[in-house]
Amino acid sequence: MNYLKKSIDQIISENNIPFKWSAKVNSELSSLTFSNESNRINLEDMPFVTIDGKDAKDFDDAVFCDENKSGYILYVAIADVADVVKEETEIDKEAFKRGTSIYFPKKVIPMLPEKISNDMCSLVPNQKRNVLVCKIYFDTEATINTFEFIEGKIKSSQRFTYEEVEHFESINSKISDSISSLRLLTKKLLLKRSKRHALEIESSEPYIAVNDEGELQKISFPKRLFAHQMIEESMIAANVCAAKFMKQNFGYGIYRVHEEPEFLKLENLKKFFQLKGHSGSPSSNALDLLTSFSKHASKNNENKLLNILILQSLKRAQYSTKEIGHFGLQLERYTHFTSPIRRYPDLLVHRLIKSVIKNSNKNYSQEIFEENLNELSSLEKRAEVASRQVTQQMICYHLKKFLGDEFNTVVVGVAEFGLFCEIKDKYISGLIHVSDLKKDRYIFDSQANILKGKRTGKTYRIGQKIRAQLVNVIPEDRKITLVPA
Repeated sequence: MNYLKKSIDQIISENNIPFKWSAKVNSELSSLTFSNESNRINLEDMPFVTIDGKDAKDFDDAVFCDENKSGYILYVAIADVADVVKEETEIDKEAFKRGTSIYFPKKVIPMLPEKISNDMCSLVPNQKRNVLVCKIYFDTEATINTFEFIEGKIKSSQRFTYEEVEHFESINSKISDSISSLRLLTKKLLLKRSKRHALEIESSEPYIAVNDEGELQKISFPKRLFAHQMIEESMIAANVCAAKFMKQNFGYGIYRVHEEPEFLKLENLKKFFQLKGHSGSPSSNALDLLTSFSKHASKNNENKLLNILILQSLKRAQYSTKEIGHFGLQLERYTHFTSPIRRYPDLLVHRLIKSVIKNSNKNYSQEIFEENLNELSSLEKRAEVASRQVTQQMICYHLKKFLGDEFNTVVVGVAEFGLFCEIKDKYISGLIHVSDLKKDRYIFDSQANILKGKRTGKTYRIGQKIRAQLVNVIPEDRKITLVPA
């Protein structure tokens, strides 16, 4: 049985995810063309390159970096999707309904039809493509002096994977110079990131490798390379410029916002870290606390668990026209500009920027944007949940082979009805029901977040290690039952 196909089909149905293109969308697709504006700036001679993961199909960003005496000029070229996908068309309405592309192992449910996402707007090598370019002028210390947005044409010189850039060799000296300049710029941008105390917390999402028969082969954590940071810092810089540009021209923007965590969650986290030997400053500043927790976690052999708990204490990032700022990145204004092929808010940002470049008199309503951004934040959450559910379901199918086996686990959650314990090296948690905790009756103390034995006083808390036996797995419900071994 192809477990991957079964899991994806189930999750699509469960989450009511649209995945078919209507006849109206297909009809529009057949007559879709690029605009051929004479005022587009020709940048085809510049050695732009794309740098992505090896499985990437849609290349929506390309970069070129030039170092000079006064600093660096970074060109971030983004596929000009707004040039092809016009407002209120059937394709546009369907893209809004989807909100974002959804990524599963070996399968994508794209926000835009493949003719647009993998062909017309994909910045594939040696093909002319229309782009919206953020041209950023940095000084020698990587501070942004000024920036401009340009409607241009490029021809990507080469497609690189992150691994190729990490161990980079090229016979093309122009490409070599650009990548070397980007390395130097990135090192300085990372220094600035560190100085503003942006949060550095490792993601807890596993990567699963699946074979052609739809069976899980391997569970791992993707290694983060310097090449990832080169692209990430370039995109952050372009996003910051786009947010500033909207603010300057409209008085508001389509922002990516991230609020501070709630006081109570921080207090609980503080108590937990004290139990783990953390004796940092008594500061009540959220950023100082989280930074000190993160540093403590990096020196602890339970690094992964501690990072999960820090991430759980944070609020979700959202889309909004309100100026809330981005707590995690420690930026006053931030947006998403760099992925209009796969994120609808980025397409909205492009339309606003292009309306200024073209001097169009179109009136945009902040109130309508705010309503739409609430919906788009929900659709983003649906996409994340669906991706995670497929991964969990695949791990559950894999675990059926190990029924009756014992595992080392660690408590990652405590509830009235039992303990959620993550199985070592499987990156998924199962439930030890409170009735299976023998020799006592355990009561949940919500203040201390522990289960405590009424007679013995024995306690179970987050971070505790338990040897447990796997007694049941129901993949379709993503449920795992454990008992103490």
